[in-house]
Amino acid sequence: MSFSIKIDVDTHEGLKHGVPRLLDCFARHRLKGTFFLSMGPDRMGRALLQLRHPRFLRKMLTTNAPSLYGWRTILSGTLLPARPIATAFPELVRRIEAEGHEVAIHCWDHRAWQDELPHFKRSRIRLHYDRSLAAYRSLLGHDPAGIGAAAWMSTEKSLALQDAYPFTYASDLRWSPPCRLATSKGELRLPQFPGTGPCLEELLTGTLADPQVLADTLIRAVRRVTTPLTVLTLHAEVEGGPYGEVWERMIPALAGFGDNLLMRDAARLLTAKLPLRRWCRMLPKGRAFPVTSSRED
Repeated sequence: MSFSIKIDVDTHEGLKHGVPRLLDCFARHRLKGTFFLSMGPDRMGRALLQLRHPRFLRKMLTTNAPSLYGWRTILSGTLLPARPIATAFPELVRRIEAEGHEVAIHCWDHRAWQDELPHFKRSRIRLHYDRSLAAYRSLLGHDPAGIGAAAWMSTEKSLALQDAYPFTYASDLRWSPPCRLATSKGELRLPQFPGTGPCLEELLTGTLADPQVLADTLIRAVRRVTTPLTVLTLHAEVEGGPYGEVWERMIPALAGFGDNLLMRDAARLLTAKLPLRRWCRMLPKGRAFPVTSSRED
C-alpha cells in the first residue's frame, strides 16, 4: 500500500500564502507532496460568468466563496487585473523542489481550460501545453514528470495532444483506479493516477462544518476506495488556507495508507501493472460540472 499527496495550486494567493503553509506543515510531519502549479494568469474572477448555472451558484453560496478564496481572487481577471501565478514566485517554486517535493504542471490558464476546453481548437490546446512547459522549464531548468488537468477537465483531443509532450504520467481523472487510458482514438501513452475519493472543497457544499467531522468523513470516504495508490487531493487555497485544521486532523490517519510517495515515484513503481480502462465523464457529488473519469473497457 502507498499514498501520494496531490496539491492543486489554482490561484496567485494560493501559491503566495497557501503553499508556504503547507510546506511548513509537511516539514513538521515529514510528509512529501506533489504540487501541481497553475503556470499562467490568475483569471479566477471569470468564474462569475458561470453564476447563471444553478449548481455553480449553489456551490459558491454554500462554500462561502469570498471567505474561502478572498475578494481579490474572486475579481481577478474581471474587475481587477489578472496576476501571474507560478512565474510570480520563482524562489517559492524552487523551494518546493529544494525541500524534497515534486513540482508538476496543472495548467496555463485554469479558468479558460475549465470553462472552454470543449470548444478549444487543436492549436489552442497546444498553446496551453507549450506555454505551461516553457514556464516550468524557465523556473526549474528541467522537464516535469507529471501533469494534472485543471478541474479534472479533459477531452479525447486534449489527451491525445498531451501524449506527445515529455511527461511520464498524468493525473487528469477522478473516482477511478490508476490505469492506462483508452479513447475512441486508441490507447494513450501516459498512465493515469487519479484522485481518490472526494476532496475537502466538495464536502463544504454540504452541512458539515466541524473540523474533526470533516477530517473523519474524508478519511472514511478514501478508505472505502480500493486502489494500489491512494491519491489525496488538497488545494492550496483550502487546506493551505482557512481549512488547514481539517488537514492537520487528517494527518494521523495517513499511517494506515502505507508509504508516502511522490507521484513520479509511484508512477515508476506501478505503471507496468496498470489495467486498461475507457475514458469517460462523471458528475461527483459536490461539483458543479462533470469531471474526467474512467470505466472498465
